[in-house]
Amino acid sequence: MIELQKIDCNCNDCNFMVRDIEKYKKSLSTHRKWRLDSFEKRKLLTGYSDKFQFNKKEVSINYGRCNKLNKNVLFIPNTCQLETQECFNHRKE
Repeated sequence: MIELQKIDCNCNDCNFMVRDIEKYKKSLSTHRKWRLDSFEKRKLLTGYSDKFQFNKKEVSINYGRCNKLNKNVLFIPNTCQLETQECFNHRKE
């Protein structure tokens, strides 16, 4: 698994990444609101009667700060990031 992470060079696995939990929580809240609004509209239009459920795994964008490049970043875990090939340092090295 670590070898694949080294190939992907995803910020999620980088030693220089500091997560921005507050920005992520705000994003979750926004996505939840969008899903709830969509659910309510569908319920009104179709008589849909199931209970609203929100899966936070659907919100794939994460936020953080790169301490090497001194900049804010956003990333999707478990995806290949070609733009980080030069700066990536695996957190378990």
